[in-house]
Amino acid sequence: MQIPHSVGKIPAHIHSAGVDLVDLSRWERAVERCGDALAHRYFTARERRTAQEWATDDRSYAEVLGHLFGVKESVVKAVGGLPPTGRLADICVGNPYDNRDPDVWTVRLSGPLACWADAEQVEVVGSSVRIAGGLALSWAAARTPGAPS
Repeated sequence: MQIPHSVGKIPAHIHSAGVDLVDLSRWERAVERCGDALAHRYFTARERRTAQEWATDDRSYAEVLGHLFGVKESVVKAVGGLPPTGRLADICVGNPYDNRDPDVWTVRLSGPLACWADAEQVEVVGSSVRIAGGLALSWAAARTPGAPS
């Protein structure tokens, strides 16, 4: 792979990106074992409501939380790590970004992560999809506001 040539192909409006793999069956077991305590530790009330709304017969509440968790972990990688006073609850993964692409989700930051985004003049978006082997492939990208999806 020719890294220098590949770097030139990254769109200018992308500041940074992160990816994460989540073992959804392991996540389901953790939610079964810990229940609401786990959900309250890592997710905002809005995210817990979103997970309930997105849950279907084919995708459980716990699985949706696994996808949201993967996006949160991807954000941490995109920003270069969680600041010492930061928490995963400072990352709120929500509704589709806009009507053009419902598979891209908004990511709202608070606390030191919001300060980072303001300083870098970026917005963060992400998504997650179930892939083979019961895994979720999640991603997040910090990009210039108003840039195309």
